[in-house]
Amino acid sequence: MNIYAIIILATIAVDFVLDLVSNYLNLKSLSKELPDEFEGVYDEETYAKSQEYTKTQTRFGFITGGFDLVVLLSFWFSGGFNWLDEIVRAWGFGELVTGLLYIAVLMVSKSVISLPFSIYSTFVIEEQFGFNKTTPKTFVLDLVKGLGLGLLIGMPLLAGILAFFMYTGDLAWL
Repeated sequence: MNIYAIIILATIAVDFVLDLVSNYLNLKSLSKELPDEFEGVYDEETYAKSQEYTKTQTRFGFITGGFDLVVLLSFWFSGGFNWLDEIVRAWGFGELVTGLLYIAVLMVSKSVISLPFSIYSTFVIEEQFGFNKTTPKTFVLDLVKGLGLGLLIGMPLLAGILAFFMYTGDLAWL
């Protein structure tokens, strides 16, 4: 394993641990009692409900974050990034399009893998607390709109970044 891989893996691990610790500390700091600053803004029942919702979503976030980390590390250590690179390069496009397709495949795959968690969060957790106003149709339309915006805005920006690195080569990091 080279130094860059070690740096990337260490960064992923530190990010995961910091996220875990900050969410844990946020959970510990939640108060059952309505703070004086919120009196007259929230009643105690609404405040308690919001605290329970925050706890539930944060705990669910521990599960999804752990799952995402396991998937990422499994893909990494099984050679998935290299495997995907070989497949996308075999399609025969130029360097820029190959880079765009590579990242697009990774992002779409991540979205598909995360879909059950999004569905559960929206239609189970939010429904449980009475916050869900989303219908299945709206959920799907939101996914399609997000994909469309990602293509319209994200791909040109990503193309610019990839082109910058292609044309500046070794000088890109200066």
